[in-house]
Amino acid sequence: MATLDIRFDRHLKVYYEGDTVKGEIIVKTKSPLPHQGISVSVEGVASLTLSAKSVGRLEALYNSVKPVTLFSYASDVAGPGKITDEETRIPFGFVLKPRGNNKLYETYHGVFISVQYVVKCLMKRPLLNKDLTKDAEFLVENKNGERATAKITSFSINPNSVQNVNSKTNLPRFSIRGKLDSNYCCITRPFTGEIIVESADTPIRSIELQLMRVETVGCAEGYAKEVSEIQNIEIGIGNVCRGLAIPIYMVFPRLFSCPTLESTNFKIEFEVNIVVIFQDDRLIMENFPLRLTRN
Repeated sequence: MATLDIRFDRHLKVYYEGDTVKGEIIVKTKSPLPHQGISVSVEGVASLTLSAKSVGRLEALYNSVKPVTLFSYASDVAGPGKITDEETRIPFGFVLKPRGNNKLYETYHGVFISVQYVVKCLMKRPLLNKDLTKDAEFLVENKNGERATAKITSFSINPNSVQNVNSKTNLPRFSIRGKLDSNYCCITRPFTGEIIVESADTPIRSIELQLMRVETVGCAEGYAKEVSEIQNIEIGIGNVCRGLAIPIYMVFPRLFSCPTLESTNFKIEFEVNIVVIFQDDRLIMENFPLRLTRN
């Protein structure tokens, strides 16, 4: 029984454009292992898909959902031979530079858009033996880009200001205010602010903070825009005290968020919702667009 493994020289597996990505192919075997060669290939791809409701709606979208190759590399790291040691380490390395005129977008795992960089190792075996393969993802981040600028956003929520409801006639009387320390955020720093319930005729069950992804796939002829939830944090539990400043604090999740991105065929944007749920199941929501950056 033989196994392959891939280990990178950086524990966090984070690399930047222009870096040399180094690592080792680790082969473990308990008996002599003949092979026809070991190769390493690397591919960075932006994968685009459409939701079920978008398929068939816009013919122009089909050309926009083809995968976009951002980076590629291939090399033979060992010629045909036989591995006799129980553990053999074979080094590999390559320079991380974009393919052609493409940019190296940051690693991102979304629902309809994903950007991934994967190292694949292949050991070809002699006839009648199954080839051995192993995949490992490394992460790409961008050092350059926009710099976040703190700009406090104050808000006030009351029955007259609420937009995200079907009817305002059945809303309870309430007054909520607060602030976001900035909606132009550095992704490595927490999203912060505060919310204050000044009054509410109906008892409150909870106050929640939702981080949403807004993924747009398409082109000038047509596009499909999908909004989905990344995470939901309960910042107020039960019928919270009136006049008390409740802190807003959220860490942007790794992989599931990235700096705001706009390219020819797709866009990745983010929003945050402040949701107040009353005990009678009525719900109000205030939406705030975010712009994320790495700096």
